[in-house]
Parts: sequence; structure tokens; C-alpha cells
Amino acid sequence: MNRSYATRHDVASSDAKPKEAKKEGHRETIEAIVVAMILALLVRGFEAEAFVIPTGSMAPTLMGRHKEVTCPQCKFVYSVNASGEEGGGGQPLGIGGFRFRGNAEGRPGSRVVAGTCVNCRFHADLTGEPTFNGDRILVMKFNYDMPFLPGASVPERWDVVVFRYPEEPEVSYIKRLVGLPGENLRIWHGNIYIKRSGQKDYEIARKPLKHQRAMAMMVYDDRHRAAAMWNKPEWLRWTSTTPTTWKEGVTGSYSIAAKPGEVAELRYRNLVPDPEQWEAILNEQELPRKPRPTLITDFYSYNTNQSSNFRSDDSGALAHPDWVGDLSLSARLDVKEAKGIVQFELVEGGVINRAEIDLAEGTVNLVHNGKPLNEGRATVAVGVGSHDIHFANFDNRLSLVVDGKPIFGDGLAYEDNLETPVLPTVADLAPAAVRAEGASVGVSDLVLKRDIYYTLTPGHPDYDSFWDDDHIPRTTVELFDNLANPSRFAFLANLPPKDYQIGEDRFLMLGDNSPMSRDSRGWNNDDRRRLSIPIDEPGAGWDTSDRASWEVPRNLLTGKAFFVYWPHGKPFGPDIRLNPDFRIPFRPYLERMKWIR
Repeated sequence: MNRSYATRHDVASSDAKPKEAKKEGHRETIEAIVVAMILALLVRGFEAEAFVIPTGSMAPTLMGRHKEVTCPQCKFVYSVNASGEEGGGGQPLGIGGFRFRGNAEGRPGSRVVAGTCVNCRFHADLTGEPTFNGDRILVMKFNYDMPFLPGASVPERWDVVVFRYPEEPEVSYIKRLVGLPGENLRIWHGNIYIKRSGQKDYEIARKPLKHQRAMAMMVYDDRHRAAAMWNKPEWLRWTSTTPTTWKEGVTGSYSIAAKPGEVAELRYRNLVPDPEQWEAILNEQELPRKPRPTLITDFYSYNTNQSSNFRSDDSGALAHPDWVGDLSLSARLDVKEAKGIVQFELVEGGVINRAEIDLAEGTVNLVHNGKPLNEGRATVAVGVGSHDIHFANFDNRLSLVVDGKPIFGDGLAYEDNLETPVLPTVADLAPAAVRAEGASVGVSDLVLKRDIYYTLTPGHPDYDSFWDDDHIPRTTVELFDNLANPSRFAFLANLPPKDYQIGEDRFLMLGDNSPMSRDSRGWNNDDRRRLSIPIDEPGAGWDTSDRASWEVPRNLLTGKAFFVYWPHGKPFGPDIRLNPDFRIPFRPYLERMKWIR
């Protein structure tokens, strides 16, 4: 079984995710490095303990053994699972023995030779790419063992936790704590719902903003366009859709000078090439079919690894067909004059969500389905000049961050209805936009991300049980045909929830890489004491607590993971190999040292 665990180790580690230059992050990174060095040197083995991550159930938050790839086409940096290679401790696909259509499991020891970019979906040859060990992290133990100490706390939802695996307590796992003692937890349409003792109805579990932003997954970064598509406007994802048009100067920088009363809309369409289209583009041949926008899914580059034992030209999309409607949009807004209105828009299930900024008044409204969520307009500092904007629709809540400052705290919630599931519509094929009304502005650095989608069954897409034999997509092209037609997803109305009751002093753990995580729900009760077997006989078990299979008892929690203190070394300069996976020279990967949220 490919365990997604954290083991004590002293070897270097990790992966790299793309750099998004944020001014407010520089100071935090420097402070974090200093704190981590002090902790590692002074308190290791007592308050803090070091672990290394071997597999990818928590990717991309934490990287197991992997390959880091700079996409040959769009130069976006992504990671691909390599835990199945020799020394990695498991198979490259199918955590816990599950297998996914459209991907290939390699036998332990086989080399990872291909992977797919999440940003442009180019399927890259990775034959010569080195493999790096997983992230080395620090785990604070006194947080849980001694909650009375300053700075300590009880286990909280969304903590990243190291704990001992109930069936094999000598083995440490690392997951995200999602279910708390005494709760009923429900997974439905990718979201987490909670019903506490005494409550009648379930409510959605909303992430604090710091966790929400840290856990968001990449969909598309407009700063990284595929080289083969630069002269192909039919593949542009951001385009002007109104008579008053945005003009693109430097690649990825758009500007508009709308007159009073004029509206100019710049809209994102999820134009993702399927493998056959990519092959035609690269060979400069006629496309087998015209570009068509598709629904956004829970696609992970990390899970697209293909081994030397099995290789195809598939993008790995078949393992990730679940529609995700919770999105965030980040951009650089350049205000040229303090006049007019700018709107940032996100669509989910055909419902429009907007952040409406009045540049003349310096105020903002958050609007859901045509209704403002805030009472009275809030003040926002967006005068003439450049501003970083982050607008999100996660967990039935809208949030806005301007220049690093949350405008409405963690955000403003809107009501959700468990009786009426949200279904994708044609509008969800083009789910994001920037609109300017009577404004003179520019936008750039457009980045679209999505929320984690928690599948109902560990290791299996939600859609597996609903597509009948005549409609099961057996190739990526067939999947894209379905994703281009939202009406094919009407079956989501019948998607049943899965409920888990959590006992007192017990917890439920899930992986961020939900499609590939052998999480709490996939465990069993091999540890349960069997009175019919003598205690000294194999299979007798040891746990007399009558633990449900998905529960982790409080006494098995080791501590809270709080810092990635040593990712893998970052190669630079000439490519000198001492072996296939050891390249020199290299430097500390400072950009990937981070607080774990």
C-alpha cells in the first residue's frame, strides 16, 4: 500500500510551486526562515520535530518525492508525483492501491517519464528530469501535548497534522484535520458540511482566509502562455466581449478607457486543448475540432505522472472529471483616473458574484446573484496607481483582498441550500470576468484558481457511479466533449452525500490531494481487538475503544505541522549530474520555505 505518511528522516526534500511575487510575502519569508532555523537548532526533539514527506496526498501544500518541471511551452513551474520510483516508497499513481482511468500505474522502481502542465495542458517528456525528495517540515508538538503553554492551542479544523496511523501506530501520517470531536461531517459536491451536537441542519465548513488562499489550486496563469499558441488568437482565454474593447499591449496586460455609460468586459473562457488538438498545434496541422471552452475540474498536474512501464499521450484528465465551481481571481489593477466602476466577476452554477469597486468614491460592494451582501458600501483604498486585487467565491462566501488587506475580514457568506444542489450551466464555461464602466484602467497578472474538491470516495471521481456505459468517457477527448456540454452533468442533482459521525476526543483527516489521498475514509479496523483471538496471536488487534474506521483518536496526534524548512535544493547554472537525481550546483530553495497553512 502506498501510504501517504510523514516519516522521521534527515534527508533533503521537496518540490517547487510557481513563484507569485507578492510584496507582503517577502518579509514573511525572511522571518519564517529565521524562526525555522532557531527552532531547528534549539528545540528539535522536544517542542519541535523534523519529518520528511515521501508521498503526495497533501500536494501541492506539501510535496512528496517528485519531479519539478518548467513547462517547455508556457514556462509555468509545476510538480509531478515520483513516489513510485526507487526509494520513493510506493507506486506513482493510485494511493492505497486505487487506479484511475486515463493514467498509468508504474511498478515500484520504474522511472517517471511524462507529466502534464496544469496551466496549458502540454504533455511533457520528463525522461531526463531529476527526482527530488519530499518536503522537510517542522512539527510543533507542544501545541497539542501542552495546550496551556503560550502560543499553543487545541487541534483546530484545517490544521495540517502529523499523527500515528491507527492500524499501524509505529507509522506517522500527515493530513489536514477536517472533522472535530462530536460532529457529524458530510461530504457533498466537493464541499465539507458540519452538524454539531444540538444542531438541526448541516452548515458548510468555511475556511479562514489564510487557509483558503494557501489551499487554492491553480487553474490558469495568464502570465504563462504556451509558445505554440502565441499566434493563435482562437486559443486566447481572456478576450474582450463587448463593443467597447480592452486592448492588449504587453502580453497579458490589458487596458481600457471607457466613456461614461460605456461598459467594457474582459472575460475568461476555459479554453483547454485536448491531446489531439495539442498534437495538431505542435505539428502545424488542421485542428481535429475547433477550440471549445470546457468546465473547470479538479485537475492536478501532480497526479499526471506516467512511468517507463506505461506511457501514453493522455493528459491525465480522466482521473479528474469533477466540476469545481468555487473559484478565485487575482489581478494587478492599474487605476489611471479616479472615475467609473470596476467589477471583478466569478460565476458558479450560472449565478453571478461580483466585487464592485467605485473608483470615484473609493467604496466597494460584494454582490451575490444581484443582491449586495454588505450593508452599505465599504471603504477601499484604490486611488490612482497600481493595486493587487484578490476576489474569491469559496465555501458559499465572497472575499476581497486589496493590496494584502482583507476588506471584509474572512468574507461575507450567502445562504446555501442542501436541498437544491448547484449545477453547472453554459455560463460556467466562461466563469470569470473583469468589467469596466466609464473607467480608465488596466489589468494584468490575471490568475484563476479553484478550491479543493473533496471526492465522495477516496481515490475515485464522484462521476464514476453516474455515467452509464454509453456515456463513460474512455479518452480525454470524450471527457472534453462532456465538459463542453454542461447539460451532460444533470446527474449531479442526484449525487448523494456521505456522512461520518465523529466520537468524542476523535478526529477525521483528509488530504489536500483528494483524488489521490488514502485518507481517513479509506481505512478499516484491523487494529480493533478481536476477543475470539488470543491476545498473543496474529490478528488479535490492540484497540479496545470501538473506533470507527475513519476516526483518529486524540492520543495518536503527534503535533501541528507549521513550516517547510528545507525543500529540495534548487539547481542552477550548468547541469552537472553526479547521478540521475543529484544535480550540482544547487542553492537553498528559499522561495519554497513557507509557513504551512
